[in-house]
Amino acid sequence: MPTNVIAIRPNPRAAGYVPAGASAAQQASGRGAGEVLIEVINSGLVPDGHQFKIDFSAPSPDSLRANRYSLWDTTADTLLFETGADLAGAGIGPVGQGLLPIVQTQATVAINDSSGFAAGSATDAKLRVSYLPTLPINRLRPGFPDDIRIEFADAVVDTGLWGPPFAATPAKFRVWAHSAGDDRQLDFRFLDLNGDGTLSLLAEGIDIITYLPESPDTIRSTWWVILDPTQVLPQSPPREGDTYLLKLTRPFAEDDSFVFTSVGETIDPTRVKQDFSPYVVPNPYVGAASFEPERYGISGRGERRLEFRGLPSQCQIRIYNIKGERIQTLRHDGSHDGYLAWDLRTKESLDVAPGLYIYQVDGGAAGSKTGNSRSSSRARGRRWYCAYAFSYL
Repeated sequence: MPTNVIAIRPNPRAAGYVPAGASAAQQASGRGAGEVLIEVINSGLVPDGHQFKIDFSAPSPDSLRANRYSLWDTTADTLLFETGADLAGAGIGPVGQGLLPIVQTQATVAINDSSGFAAGSATDAKLRVSYLPTLPINRLRPGFPDDIRIEFADAVVDTGLWGPPFAATPAKFRVWAHSAGDDRQLDFRFLDLNGDGTLSLLAEGIDIITYLPESPDTIRSTWWVILDPTQVLPQSPPREGDTYLLKLTRPFAEDDSFVFTSVGETIDPTRVKQDFSPYVVPNPYVGAASFEPERYGISGRGERRLEFRGLPSQCQIRIYNIKGERIQTLRHDGSHDGYLAWDLRTKESLDVAPGLYIYQVDGGAAGSKTGNSRSSSRARGRRWYCAYAFSYL
């Protein structure tokens, strides 16, 4: 076949087989928004009872959004990969120990729809907040991307900074950033057209400021807060007891991590008898069928293949001719495969003759099943029958 083509033979699992799985991934640290799903790609590689951890890394220390993720087997203290780059949930990332993390997170910081005045606030004002792109929206700095709290009062409690076109304006509010540690009071500039110290006219606004650590004296306008122009002017502008909460969602960052636990594949003994239904493919076996490949360098007819399927993980298959003579015994090795191939040779390694054959599958505690002539796969009384016959055409 061409170099970029592979051949795959789908085959059943053993009776009672339960595939590997994983618990739901839980966010162990960080404030990033998104979802991590775990998909089992290769059940046979998944260890049982291991804990895994997904960590994230950003392209630089001042970048918020991660661009890579890694998968650790923390039980074995093994790094499985650190090259995960699919953060859009496309399911095209790397696989470790048979497990594929599917990671989805937002591209940038975003305003949460739950933002608004806190419960108990008496004002009827509606505010609109927008990001001012003086810096990239995913650029980390003190106070950003923290949630913002504006506490209003009846008296002057702070003063907006001067800077054209803003004057140093007394304000009846304070602005706070809710960081991971203590809250941080933020600077702002205030455009107050009627001098009442609060937001009461559509043209008024609050310019919330942050700074970069390397240039702490350079003002960086970050959030612009105004009365919503699509709403009528408030009858009761914000005052004492009113608190506005700007809530943000953020993409996964370096401080985010997820953990989950794996469950290995197994055989459920309570389901073995229920699933134990052996059959033969192909049946009948036709020696001249189109799927029989031509063989080279093999004496005689060449290699042939017939499969017994629907088997338990451990069993013996005894094959008899119609005289009742046992011509071959096959043993299943205890794997999770639910099939066993036969090359149509006797125990003396001779090709079997065209004809009719009977087989018995001894599954030990799972019971014994016998297949005979070309009957359809139907129950007769309390026994299960299946045919195996082949001929040369």
